[in-house]
Amino acid sequence: MRSERDDAADSGGSRGARAKQDGQHLNGNSRRAQQQRLLAYLQTYGSIDTVTARRELDTMMPAARIFELRHQHGYDIISHRVQRETDAGRTHSVALYTLLSTPRQGVLL
Repeated sequence: MRSERDDAADSGGSRGARAKQDGQHLNGNSRRAQQQRLLAYLQTYGSIDTVTARRELDTMMPAARIFELRHQHGYDIISHRVQRETDAGRTHSVALYTLLSTPRQGVLL
């Protein structure tokens, strides 16, 4: 199995190859891709819960990605507990994340 780092090394460093790689990277399961999917959803809809992030954005650890958006990239995101039903029909207490503001310096991702 090849890693994204191996794929980057094979890209040859050209702009065209890099742009193609970045496009594929955003659709993948890398930390950055998951952060960007979460951020895009938050910017569009304002909030997202854990169940939705896992189901619709294929982000298995949304709490970790939200932590990174908050502490590494400067986004003001609050969370509180809500009740949500899973695909299995069970109700769970999960986090609802709400984007309050973006970093003062602009988008960092």
